[in-house]
Amino acid sequence: MTLEERIARLEAEADIRRLKARYLNACDKKDAKGMSGCFTPDAVIEFPLVNVKAGPKELEETFTELAVKTPIVDQHQGHNAEITVIDENNAKGVWHLAYTLYDPRSGIFRLLSAFYEDHYVRTPQGWLMSYSRNDARAVVDGKLEAGSVTANWIQL
Repeated sequence: MTLEERIARLEAEADIRRLKARYLNACDKKDAKGMSGCFTPDAVIEFPLVNVKAGPKELEETFTELAVKTPIVDQHQGHNAEITVIDENNAKGVWHLAYTLYDPRSGIFRLLSAFYEDHYVRTPQGWLMSYSRNDARAVVDGKLEAGSVTANWIQL
């Protein structure tokens, strides 16, 4: 590979990392339009754990009902990215997702470990996801009740 090709590959990887960060941050901010804007209009999104197979518009509608219109607090943390740039316009990625959810109405919480499999395409608007699948690896569900959780500082 030439130096220019190597630089282009590194720039593509950096752009894709920013895209995934934008997507995860939009989820946490309950920004449904920002979240769905990370996908191509014809993207396929599969989240088997919550029985979702949809396009970006349908995902935006589902997300609005399940998250935006509720007091649920959650966080999405993407780690351990393995990005493979196939050519100047196509790439694939695998990410580990560490996810937590808390619903203050019921005290229910969820800890989730999952893997994203993504396909990316370069568009005139930059890199976007054309496919995303999230497969759960481990799920811990529970309920927080008064006095059931304590936290202490550890002295170093």
